[in-house]
Amino acid sequence: MIRVLPNNIANLIAAGEVVSRPASAAKELMENSIDAGADNIQLVILDSGRTLIQVIDNGCGMGPEDAVLCFERHATSKIADAEDLEKIMTYGFRGEALASIAAVGEVVLKTRRAQDELGIQVTASASKITDTTPASTPVGCYISVRNLFYNIPARRKFLKTDAAEMRHIIAEFSRVALVNPDISFSLTHNGKILYNLKSTSSKKQRIIDLCGKELNRELVDIGTDTSVVKIHGYIGKPEDARKRLGNQFLFINGRFFRSPYFNKAICKPYEGMIPDGYTPSYFIFLESDPSKIDVNIHPAKTEVKFEDEAVVFDILSACVRESLGKNSFVPSLDFDTGTQIDFPISGFRDSGYTAPPKVNYDPLFNPFEHESRHFDHPSKLDAVPDEYLSENNFYGKIFEDTTNGASQVIILKNRYLLTPSTEGLMVVDLKRARERIFFERYLPLLAERQQITQQSLFPLEIALSSTDHSCLLENLHIATAMGYDIRDLGDNTMIVYGVPDGMSADDAEVKQQIDDIIARIQQGGFEEDSYADAAMLLANSAARINKREITVTEANSILDQLFACHNCETAPSGKKCVTIISLNDLTKGL
Repeated sequence: MIRVLPNNIANLIAAGEVVSRPASAAKELMENSIDAGADNIQLVILDSGRTLIQVIDNGCGMGPEDAVLCFERHATSKIADAEDLEKIMTYGFRGEALASIAAVGEVVLKTRRAQDELGIQVTASASKITDTTPASTPVGCYISVRNLFYNIPARRKFLKTDAAEMRHIIAEFSRVALVNPDISFSLTHNGKILYNLKSTSSKKQRIIDLCGKELNRELVDIGTDTSVVKIHGYIGKPEDARKRLGNQFLFINGRFFRSPYFNKAICKPYEGMIPDGYTPSYFIFLESDPSKIDVNIHPAKTEVKFEDEAVVFDILSACVRESLGKNSFVPSLDFDTGTQIDFPISGFRDSGYTAPPKVNYDPLFNPFEHESRHFDHPSKLDAVPDEYLSENNFYGKIFEDTTNGASQVIILKNRYLLTPSTEGLMVVDLKRARERIFFERYLPLLAERQQITQQSLFPLEIALSSTDHSCLLENLHIATAMGYDIRDLGDNTMIVYGVPDGMSADDAEVKQQIDDIIARIQQGGFEEDSYADAAMLLANSAARINKREITVTEANSILDQLFACHNCETAPSGKKCVTIISLNDLTKGL
């Protein structure tokens, strides 16, 4: 039997698309305030939006009739006929926001126009208006949403932790505030002011106020004006690219949108300048004829369809490339970004035996005489092999001099170690070898929960974006378990008092280590009780090859320690540490 759904059920269904979490409601309310012409918007949050979401603005306000009508579905002042859909420049145009919010929360609206002596208060819940009374209120709009999802327990139960939900609210707040620098914004959570942004004529100043002073040094201008699209904004320098996402913003006609397609257009000119897996910061504002774009293809309005998408892609990529060229950024040689030498593999994997290399080490130890013991993929490890947990396995000075004879090792480009073998030439990837060594040192220590923190002589302050700060604060126990001593200073700043023993304490390196941790958490975090995940991340950070050339003594020490590992063949990532160039291959090449 076919039936027409009652309005309250239809509103609940619509609310599921429009209001997926507290951040969605906050976004819709702030956008309504902007459409009302407000130049001062206050967002007040309690318990990450579970208890209260409140928006106060000084916009044009509404009269008594409109204040009641705005809670009806599809009630809007932005659209009058079909032609208006081709020239949308406002945020809210479908008239679903307040109806959807009132379907899943307890809403109180107070509003007054400048020409009215008295305003009105409207109370609504479960898609019904329960009360309307005259009210003395300032010009503008005051709206509060309490007990979000009170009538949908399943939806409320599946909300994330308070820190995670607040991170989403901050992200939405940032997107709205970034593109409207001429509006003053404030964000208060549980009585604490997180942001108090003054109006400014400079988008870059608003970016700095929101995302941190460090971006003032990192960003360079981009801009172009074509008949298809006008582009202006800022991109990050290649050396400041990071593994983690967070400072990537695209706007079209003042509306934030996501686009993996245009993200490729922005990142493509950086090829050869940044390592694989890294993403530059960018704040790019596009302007286009509204009739050439469709902003109504996604319930949350975070996706946009362009009529000339391929053309915009090319213009955007060319604009970024031009800015990089003007600022004299040129590709640098990096063995991790496609310029790595491909050595022929011979004998190492195909044959059952390879003679040991002729280096100075204990002749009674031969890593190739027994079957290699491999880890499972580290992300799937839940236990640590017994041999890693012996009492003799202690953490001492890494890469100390353990050689006492003549060297037979050649250091190539501070990236490869070459040493003779009975079958030809053994080539060792230095970074992967260091990863393996550090991994096998950190893994048992983390598994046994041993203290590996080395206190820094001078604590380091690290300024983070609000999103990264809340992410790290929520997962501070993970960083502590890994050997970091990090404490919250407030104002989106952390202080690092200690790092894991063996890690670089250089300021830039410590910042990169913290970036690595945040990036991993944002990508899915660490499996519970999987010490290999943490050990692999620490090993990767500790094994970064610095600019200083290693000495022959250090090279020999690395070889000795690599061959003493339980699995010297591969890095924790599964990539090969060692390969053999046979005598036949060498002869053919000469």
